[in-house]
Amino acid sequence: MNVLRRLRPRTFRGRIVLSTVALVAVVMVVVAVLVEQVLDHAARHDVDRSLEDRADAVVSIVDTSSPAGAPTVVVPVDALDPGVRVYDADGVLVAGTIEKQARDAADDLARVTEPTKATAPGELRLLAEPFTTAGGQHGVVVVSQPTEPYARSELVALAAVVGVGLLVVLLAALVALRVTSQALAPVTQMAERAADWSEHDLTQRFDLGPADDELAQLGETLDHLLDRVAMAIRSEQRLTSELAHELRTPLTAIQGSADLALMRGVDDGRTRADLVEISRAARAMAEVITTLVDVARDPATAEASATCRVSELVEALRPTVPASLDLVDETGSSAARVAGSRTIVLRALAPLLDNAVSHARSRIVIRATDLPHAVAIAVVDDGPGVDERVRDRIFDVGASGSGGTGLGLGIAQRVARSLGGEIVVESPDSGASFVLRLPRA
Repeated sequence: MNVLRRLRPRTFRGRIVLSTVALVAVVMVVVAVLVEQVLDHAARHDVDRSLEDRADAVVSIVDTSSPAGAPTVVVPVDALDPGVRVYDADGVLVAGTIEKQARDAADDLARVTEPTKATAPGELRLLAEPFTTAGGQHGVVVVSQPTEPYARSELVALAAVVGVGLLVVLLAALVALRVTSQALAPVTQMAERAADWSEHDLTQRFDLGPADDELAQLGETLDHLLDRVAMAIRSEQRLTSELAHELRTPLTAIQGSADLALMRGVDDGRTRADLVEISRAARAMAEVITTLVDVARDPATAEASATCRVSELVEALRPTVPASLDLVDETGSSAARVAGSRTIVLRALAPLLDNAVSHARSRIVIRATDLPHAVAIAVVDDGPGVDERVRDRIFDVGASGSGGTGLGLGIAQRVARSLGGEIVVESPDSGASFVLRLPRA
């Protein structure tokens, strides 16, 4: 069952073609079997008819040649063709010759009392027909008929049917492939356009007119789907903007109060440390809110032509690395430009570097590799590596192996995907390696 599932075509077009071919093949097999049965029946009928005609002809000759009162049947020597034997009432051969391999079978039929058919080696068919002449003599005529010519003709006809069947199956496959390709091509184009519009232009619609055929119905359904997608995205953008507006005001107040208290001076060291942590957390939360707003922003209003180089990103992030850690820049071999603005790409890369700073012992390496359609930026540290307990869900919100909030990597993954990329975790010999793959400009 698993093998059949793996062999099953994955595309709808392939399934239609396979179903058509299978159906036509089954029909042609049934037709071939029926033709074989008809040909076999016709061949048997022709052989039996030929045997009966020959036997009747021999009986007529014997009846004419045997006078009344003769002790046994009389058969003219030159009146019998090869493959014919005439026996008297006692089963004694009177005249005739038959194939060597059929002699025993013919002798066994010499005393039958009603017409009897039999087969003999060498593809021979026999007919024994008892008779009584006008003169009162009794006997049996045994005639033979080779069936090989009939079998050969039957085999040739069957081979022709099989050849025609294979040709029909091939033509059916080609026709099904062509028809399905032409029928499904508009559907494929509509699906691709719908996917592109849902990401870049929510105002586009198919507008195929009245839904009087399948394609128009599909277009109408996709238009309604795009309407719902547009409504959902706009609702999310509006909700995100409203939440950001509502959160920024108290966060600004919290950060301002903490900074103002620090500027005034705090004698208690513990209180001062708490105020520093409050200010730092408020600033980090403000950056998270700004990132979420940028990610949720309508793609149509984003800078479609904005690009950046990996070297620019490294230079912008270098000041965030403590002096106690060695930052190794191995991005010099990358010449491609990333398809994304420097600000947005930094918000996807910065949490990876922050994570490396939190876990590295002494060294952080940033590498860049130019792929055919993407740029891979790897952030590698020499720390303890990723905890196996959170490896599979490390990008989920709240997942953290070091007691943190678990927001940084999750937001970085969301930013990366909004740019058409992704972040993956690799397993180096030691430490941890996070690879950010983004499309090339």
